[in-house]
Amino acid sequence: MIKIVEGDLLAGSEYLIGHQVNCQGAMGSGIAKQIRARYPQVYDSYAAYCRAQKPEQLLGDCQFVEADNRIVANLFGQLHYGRQAKRYTDYEALSRALRTFKEYAQETGAACALPYMIGCGLANGEWHVVENRLQDIFSDYPLTLYRYGG
Repeated sequence: MIKIVEGDLLAGSEYLIGHQVNCQGAMGSGIAKQIRARYPQVYDSYAAYCRAQKPEQLLGDCQFVEADNRIVANLFGQLHYGRQAKRYTDYEALSRALRTFKEYAQETGAACALPYMIGCGLANGEWHVVENRLQDIFSDYPLTLYRYGG
């Protein structure tokens, strides 16, 4: 039940949006940087959440933060971050976080959205792996993926 649309995740109408974050408290690149700029309270909550726990304890978690008229979910799918040519996305952790994200959407009846190729840009995940997990997790609940072209 996945729909792919062209556009900006932050300009979408979905009440619940999510993005992958690292467990180090850094939101300095990609969609995370855009979310930090648009919704500073999301970054503030995320940074405090990271300071309160050991990074390894955060892996696979999902933090929900109110931001204006929506909820932003920080999906802890990578322990570290960097620019090395290695995979930072932990597929199992991302899957756990995505299941929590979906459960919240189901419980609240919220329309939900994620960035297209979540975990596959700067975090170097392989899209076919992540896409298969998304298809499995969201087989019974609608999800919109935003593919940003600009």
